[in-house]
Amino acid sequence: MLDLAHVVLHLGLCQAIGRAPATTTLAIRVRLADHTGRATVEKLYRVARGDDPQAVIEFDSAFGIYRLDVEVPKYRCSATDYLFFIAGANRTITEQLHDAPAPPPPQPMLLSGTAPQSFLYVQPTFVLFDKRAAACDKPIPEALPSNIVVENDQDGYYAWLYPEPSTVAGSPAQLALRLRTTTHQYHYVRIPVPYPVPWGGWPQSIQFNVTQDMVDDLAGKPVNTLLCPKLWRTSAG
Repeated sequence: MLDLAHVVLHLGLCQAIGRAPATTTLAIRVRLADHTGRATVEKLYRVARGDDPQAVIEFDSAFGIYRLDVEVPKYRCSATDYLFFIAGANRTITEQLHDAPAPPPPQPMLLSGTAPQSFLYVQPTFVLFDKRAAACDKPIPEALPSNIVVENDQDGYYAWLYPEPSTVAGSPAQLALRLRTTTHQYHYVRIPVPYPVPWGGWPQSIQFNVTQDMVDDLAGKPVNTLLCPKLWRTSAG
């Protein structure tokens, strides 16, 4: 049996809660469900409002993709997201509670993986290029508009790739990992996955694990060039 992931959830408070006295006790419903709708976490947390703009909740989850729904019924605040958990990894997540009416649920593609602690120092992020203009070992073209959110933890990273209308409507895009060098320039590494991916009611999840050897191997490689190392491979999450 795979180890559980321990999750620390930071909830940004909505405006309605922000107006509540610091002595208020908040009743926060947290539901985590798999693709069948089966709840794996369903719990009511009671949290002191206090003076902090965030509430912190902790729970454990099994490996896989889940839909997170958080609700504070008294204040009509809620949040919805899709998350991927790596077995045995600790994960810190930040979500924002929205005042009613809440925005529609997101439709992201999820990208995540294990990574050494040194990965944090190269400031990893992801960019998109027009696939027709991007070629291995050639200078990178201009980046496309994108809506990509990355969270880095001590032993892994997690990215949400949200649809960007101008990108979705155009030609296929090439996803690349951008890493900062010691000279404050950037390496760009091709991520071999199709993008964009049509929404089918549940997010596609790609696992892309990074090792220290993979990061070290980039030393001396050309900057501002689309690098395509053969050992950098993805798998379905």
